[in-house]
Amino acid sequence: MPLPIWLYIIGWGFFLYLFVALLQFTAENSNNLILSGMYFIDFGVHEASHLAAFFLPAIFIAAAGSIGEMSFTLLLFFAALKAKSYFAAVFAGLWVMLGFMSAGRYMADARAQSLPLIGPSETVQHDWHYVFSQLGWLNADTVIGGTVQTIGIIIGVGSLLFGIYLIVLKLSRPKE
Repeated sequence: MPLPIWLYIIGWGFFLYLFVALLQFTAENSNNLILSGMYFIDFGVHEASHLAAFFLPAIFIAAAGSIGEMSFTLLLFFAALKAKSYFAAVFAGLWVMLGFMSAGRYMADARAQSLPLIGPSETVQHDWHYVFSQLGWLNADTVIGGTVQTIGIIIGVGSLLFGIYLIVLKLSRPKE
Protein backbone atom coordinates (compact mmCIF):
# COMPACT_ATOMS: atom_id res chain seq x y z
CA MET A 1 0.00 0.00 0.00
CA PRO A 2 1.53 3.34 -1.04
CA LEU A 3 2.19 5.96 1.61
CA PRO A 4 -0.06 9.03 1.70
CA ILE A 5 1.29 12.14 0.03
CA TRP A 6 1.30 14.12 3.30
CA LEU A 7 4.00 11.78 4.65
CA TYR A 8 6.20 12.57 1.65
CA ILE A 9 5.66 16.29 2.18
CA ILE A 10 6.55 16.03 5.87
CA GLY A 11 9.59 13.92 4.92
CA TRP A 12 10.70 16.52 2.41
CA GLY A 13 10.34 19.21 5.09
CA PHE A 14 12.63 17.13 7.29
CA PHE A 15 15.12 16.86 4.43
CA LEU A 16 15.03 20.65 4.03
CA TYR A 17 15.76 20.96 7.75
CA LEU A 18 18.73 18.57 7.35
CA PHE A 19 20.03 20.56 4.37
CA VAL A 20 19.99 23.82 6.35
CA ALA A 21 21.61 22.09 9.33
CA LEU A 22 24.30 20.64 7.05
CA LEU A 23 25.25 24.12 5.86
CA GLN A 24 26.17 24.98 9.47
CA PHE A 25 27.44 21.57 10.61
CA THR A 26 30.81 21.09 12.25
CA ALA A 27 31.65 17.84 14.00
CA GLU A 28 33.18 19.60 16.97
CA ASN A 29 30.15 21.85 17.67
CA SER A 30 27.18 19.74 16.66
CA ASN A 31 24.05 19.44 18.76
CA ASN A 32 22.22 17.65 15.96
CA LEU A 33 21.94 13.98 16.88
CA ILE A 34 21.06 12.86 13.34
CA LEU A 35 23.93 14.66 11.62
CA SER A 36 26.33 13.65 14.39
CA GLY A 37 25.34 10.01 13.87
CA MET A 38 25.79 10.28 10.12
CA TYR A 39 29.15 11.98 10.62
CA PHE A 40 30.23 9.31 13.12
CA ILE A 41 29.61 6.66 10.46
CA ASP A 42 31.47 8.77 7.86
CA PHE A 43 34.38 9.16 10.26
CA GLY A 44 34.55 5.39 10.76
CA VAL A 45 34.55 4.89 6.99
CA HIS A 46 37.25 7.58 6.70
CA GLU A 47 39.54 5.78 9.13
CA ALA A 48 38.77 2.32 7.72
CA SER A 49 39.64 3.63 4.25
CA HIS A 50 43.13 4.56 5.47
CA LEU A 51 43.55 1.01 6.75
CA ALA A 52 42.21 -0.55 3.56
CA ALA A 53 44.77 1.39 1.51
CA PHE A 54 47.75 0.28 3.65
CA PHE A 55 49.54 -1.34 0.70
CA LEU A 56 49.51 1.81 -1.44
CA PRO A 57 52.07 4.64 -1.42
CA ALA A 58 51.76 7.07 1.52
CA ILE A 59 50.12 9.82 -0.53
CA PHE A 60 47.27 7.46 -1.48
CA ILE A 61 46.88 6.24 2.09
CA ALA A 62 46.54 9.85 3.26
CA ALA A 63 43.95 10.70 0.59
CA ALA A 64 42.06 7.41 1.02
CA GLY A 65 40.21 8.57 4.14
CA SER A 66 38.34 11.42 2.51
CA ILE A 67 37.97 9.57 -0.78
CA GLY A 68 36.46 6.62 1.09
CA GLU A 69 34.13 8.91 3.00
CA MET A 70 32.81 10.51 -0.18
CA SER A 71 32.66 7.18 -2.04
CA PHE A 72 30.72 5.50 0.76
CA THR A 73 27.99 8.13 0.63
CA LEU A 74 27.86 7.98 -3.17
CA LEU A 75 27.45 4.20 -2.93
CA LEU A 76 24.51 4.69 -0.56
CA PHE A 77 22.95 7.11 -3.03
CA PHE A 78 23.36 4.79 -6.02
CA ALA A 79 22.17 1.79 -4.01
CA ALA A 80 18.96 3.66 -3.15
CA LEU A 81 18.45 4.54 -6.82
CA LYS A 82 19.15 0.97 -7.94
CA ALA A 83 16.62 -0.30 -5.39
CA LYS A 84 14.13 2.27 -6.75
CA SER A 85 13.85 3.74 -3.25
CA TYR A 86 13.78 7.22 -4.67
CA PHE A 87 12.79 9.09 -1.55
CA ALA A 88 15.58 7.26 0.31
CA ALA A 89 17.89 8.52 -2.44
CA VAL A 90 16.96 12.09 -1.45
CA PHE A 91 18.20 11.34 2.09
CA ALA A 92 21.28 9.57 0.71
CA GLY A 93 21.98 12.62 -1.46
CA LEU A 94 22.04 14.75 1.66
CA TRP A 95 24.45 12.24 3.18
CA VAL A 96 26.64 12.69 0.08
CA MET A 97 26.49 16.41 0.79
CA LEU A 98 27.74 15.76 4.34
CA GLY A 99 30.60 13.60 3.03
CA PHE A 100 31.68 16.25 0.53
CA MET A 101 31.28 19.10 3.02
CA SER A 102 33.37 17.23 5.58
CA ALA A 103 36.11 16.26 3.12
CA GLY A 104 36.16 19.75 1.60
CA ARG A 105 36.48 21.37 5.02
CA TYR A 106 39.39 19.06 5.83
CA MET A 107 41.07 19.86 2.51
CA ALA A 108 40.60 23.60 3.00
CA ASP A 109 42.30 23.29 6.41
CA ALA A 110 45.55 21.87 4.95
CA ARG A 111 47.66 25.01 5.48
CA ALA A 112 46.03 26.26 8.69
CA GLN A 113 45.80 22.78 10.27
CA SER A 114 43.37 24.17 12.82
CA LEU A 115 40.85 21.31 12.85
CA PRO A 116 41.15 18.99 15.82
CA LEU A 117 42.53 15.64 14.63
CA ILE A 118 42.18 12.24 16.23
CA GLY A 119 44.83 9.57 15.94
CA PRO A 120 46.74 6.81 17.69
CA SER A 121 49.48 9.12 18.99
CA GLU A 122 49.86 12.69 20.20
CA THR A 123 51.27 13.82 16.86
CA VAL A 124 48.72 13.20 14.13
CA GLN A 125 49.55 14.04 10.54
CA HIS A 126 47.01 16.18 8.67
CA ASP A 127 46.12 14.06 5.62
CA TRP A 128 45.57 16.90 3.20
CA HIS A 129 48.54 18.95 4.35
CA TYR A 130 50.65 15.93 3.44
CA VAL A 131 48.88 15.24 0.12
CA PHE A 132 48.84 18.84 -1.08
CA SER A 133 52.46 19.38 0.05
CA GLN A 134 53.57 16.32 -1.94
CA LEU A 135 51.69 17.54 -5.01
CA GLY A 136 52.80 21.17 -4.67
CA TRP A 137 49.18 22.26 -4.25
CA LEU A 138 49.28 23.48 -0.65
CA ASN A 139 48.54 27.08 -1.64
CA ALA A 140 45.38 25.88 -3.41
CA ASP A 141 43.95 24.11 -0.35
CA THR A 142 41.10 26.55 0.23
CA VAL A 143 40.15 26.60 -3.46
CA ILE A 144 40.18 22.81 -3.73
CA GLY A 145 38.37 22.35 -0.42
CA GLY A 146 35.84 25.06 -1.26
CA THR A 147 35.19 23.43 -4.63
CA VAL A 148 34.56 20.04 -3.00
CA GLN A 149 32.21 21.70 -0.49
CA THR A 150 30.39 23.50 -3.31
CA ILE A 151 29.93 20.22 -5.16
CA GLY A 152 28.41 18.84 -1.94
CA ILE A 153 25.98 21.76 -1.70
CA ILE A 154 24.99 21.34 -5.36
CA ILE A 155 24.32 17.64 -4.73
CA GLY A 156 22.24 18.59 -1.67
CA VAL A 157 20.19 21.11 -3.65
CA GLY A 158 19.76 18.57 -6.44
CA SER A 159 18.53 16.01 -3.91
CA LEU A 160 15.95 18.43 -2.53
CA LEU A 161 14.78 19.26 -6.05
CA PHE A 162 14.53 15.54 -6.81
CA GLY A 163 12.37 15.18 -3.71
CA ILE A 164 10.04 17.94 -4.94
CA TYR A 165 9.91 16.24 -8.35
CA LEU A 166 8.89 12.97 -6.68
CA ILE A 167 6.11 14.72 -4.74
CA VAL A 168 4.82 16.52 -7.84
CA LEU A 169 4.93 13.24 -9.76
CA LYS A 170 2.95 11.52 -7.02
CA LEU A 171 0.39 14.36 -6.95
CA SER A 172 -0.05 14.23 -10.73
CA ARG A 173 -0.82 10.52 -10.82
CA PRO A 174 -4.48 9.60 -10.89
CA LYS A 175 -5.79 8.11 -7.64
CA GLU A 176 -6.22 4.35 -7.72
